[in-house]
Amino acid sequence: MQQIKTVDKIFYRELGNTLRKIREHRNMTLKEVSQRTGYSRPLIDHWELGCNKIKPKQLENLCNVYDISNNLSVHVKLGFLLDD
Repeated sequence: MQQIKTVDKIFYRELGNTLRKIREHRNMTLKEVSQRTGYSRPLIDHWELGCNKIKPKQLENLCNVYDISNNLSVHVKLGFLLDD
């Protein structure tokens, strides 16, 4: 049971780090993303830090704001976009 939680934390930390890099690559501030999504700035910050889980619909909304596609292999896709 504990291993699942550890893997979960690692996944969300890595996903959050990737989302932050994409936001920065798009030259967007947390405030701008907050205004475009309707999510609070602290919530987006916590997603980027990997402190909070992000729901699929929330991730989809972020992907729309960042103009990237979202699918079941979103983590792989996001990493691929950063390598360009």
